[in-house]
Amino acid sequence: MGRVDAKKLSGEVAARHGLLIREDDPAMALVTMSEIVLEQVLKEAEVRFRGVLSEAEESQKRSQQDVLVWVQEEMGRAGSALRVQLQRDVDAGRLQARELVVQISQVYARSAVRRWVAVGIVSGLLLVLIGVSLGLELGRWLR
Repeated sequence: MGRVDAKKLSGEVAARHGLLIREDDPAMALVTMSEIVLEQVLKEAEVRFRGVLSEAEESQKRSQQDVLVWVQEEMGRAGSALRVQLQRDVDAGRLQARELVVQISQVYARSAVRRWVAVGIVSGLLLVLIGVSLGLELGRWLR
């Protein structure tokens, strides 16, 4: 902290109060004592302030670490919940796919049976027509 300028102080006191104070005046000794006390008080205040500031910084770091741990835990929980939901969705999709495969195979089996029945009927009709035709031709030939 800077020292008090005695000449400036004497001039200011003279201007305000009309008193002339010299450098060897006992009032100047009081000013010097006040200056020394003020310097000590300010140094102690600075040390205390630095301590408070340091504690605040440490508290902030602890808070940040606590928040980071909390965020990581929440992200883990959210990830686990998401995995569970995705697994449920996949299982539901598998079940639906199985049901669709069963339905498609049933539809295909029905249509295959219908096709074979139709082929059998057409083949039977062809055989009957061939038999009738041969019978008529044989009957004409034998007459």
